[in-house]
Amino acid sequence: MTQADFRPFCERMIDRYEGGYGWDRGDPGGPTKFGITCYDLAEHRHERMDSMQRWAPLVRAMTLQEADAIYQTKYAVQCDFAQLNAGPDCVVFDFGVNSGSSRSIKYAQRLVGVVVDGVLGAETRTAINAFDPHKFVNGLCNERLSFLRGLRTWGNFGRGWSARVADLRKYSLALIPAAPGMMTVPLKRKSYEPKEARIVKAFAKGYHVDDLRALEAAGHSLERPPR
Repeated sequence: MTQADFRPFCERMIDRYEGGYGWDRGDPGGPTKFGITCYDLAEHRHERMDSMQRWAPLVRAMTLQEADAIYQTKYAVQCDFAQLNAGPDCVVFDFGVNSGSSRSIKYAQRLVGVVVDGVLGAETRTAINAFDPHKFVNGLCNERLSFLRGLRTWGNFGRGWSARVADLRKYSLALIPAAPGMMTVPLKRKSYEPKEARIVKAFAKGYHVDDLRALEAAGHSLERPPR
């Protein structure tokens, strides 16, 4: 990951998929802004996320700079964005933002045939980078959709998730450098200009019930937003 690579993709992800502040009753992530949840913000500030109601105004007031810091110090580090090849880096990262880094990494590990532990270490990184990048991008996007379809929130957010994954797939495949002898030119990761419309309901967190139980076990509140 360099600023030249990471920042434009992160900006595009926020503009295209995540958007600003919101708290949808059906979204298990609770109060969210720029794709950063109340859980993310509390963790970043080394505080306990004891109440969605209490953290909602804190999330609303969060700056883009703080959200960017969370993406860089949490998700980009966990998903090893810096060391993954172009294309695979984006699909691992975006899956991690949407459904948790560990879940994204576990699906990537199954795809490349290494030990599944949810940690992207040297063995996993080497295996991903040695894997055919087109097959990896397509394979992880397919596995991600299969996972999302199994969630109870698919009925509310499935259309947005499907559009998000399809858009990400196209973007990530275009980043893969052409094989020697081929004339195609990969997409350059230049600063993103938000000309495309935001994908509706692509923001919701795709958390499995196990993820929610883990949050509860960590002492986080799972209260629902007011009607």
